[in-house]
Amino acid sequence: MMFGNLREKLHNVVQEGLSASLRGLSVNEVIVAQSPSEHPVNYDAGADLLHKYQTEWNQLHLLAEDNAHKAEEVNEMISLLHHQMSEQWKKMDTITSCMDSMPQLVKSIENAMKDMENIKLLINDVEHQLLKLDDVVEEQELQEQMLNERFQLAVYRSKKLKELEKISGELEADHKEKVTDLEQKINIKLKERQEIFNQVFQQDMRQYIISGMIPVMKSSSNGGRDEVSLEDIEIEDDTDALDELLNS
Repeated sequence: MMFGNLREKLHNVVQEGLSASLRGLSVNEVIVAQSPSEHPVNYDAGADLLHKYQTEWNQLHLLAEDNAHKAEEVNEMISLLHHQMSEQWKKMDTITSCMDSMPQLVKSIENAMKDMENIKLLINDVEHQLLKLDDVVEEQELQEQMLNERFQLAVYRSKKLKELEKISGELEADHKEKVTDLEQKINIKLKERQEIFNQVFQQDMRQYIISGMIPVMKSSSNGGRDEVSLEDIEIEDDTDALDELLNS
């Protein structure tokens, strides 16, 4: 706005100068026309003056435009400086606020350091408790392993006892079967002997009826006949399976 007014003033001054020069030229021309012989006039003086004013006006115009550009640059620089100063002012406000809150910040840092000390003590306590927990866990695992081993041993013992009972039952059944077979054989032999004795008795009775005498039988160490008793019978028990079970 200021440079626009200056430009208008310069333009008005130049126009006034040109008008005055033209008026001066008009007066001189009239004078020359009245007395051409007394006062010689330079007719090119107005053109030189006009050229001079035009040149000066162009220079002033260029200077005005240059000043306008520089004024715009200065305006931009001032705006930039204003923006920077505003930012600096905001930062100063922030720094001032931080400085005002510095005592509270120091107090908060002190409280945080105390809390860190307490946390450190708690961490040490937790580590100590974790070590105890590890010992308890190891002891518990050892006890569980011992219980598991005892359980496995009890299961193995129960299994072996069942196998022993099974083998004992099989041996007992086999023994009973052998005793039954032996008793049957003894009964068969006793029946055979009884039949033989009956036949001999019948023969002796017939002989007695015929001859009136009983024939005398030759005695021997065992009475002339093979006598079989339960004491003379040997039962062979197969104990290999029982010994193998007990030694396993």
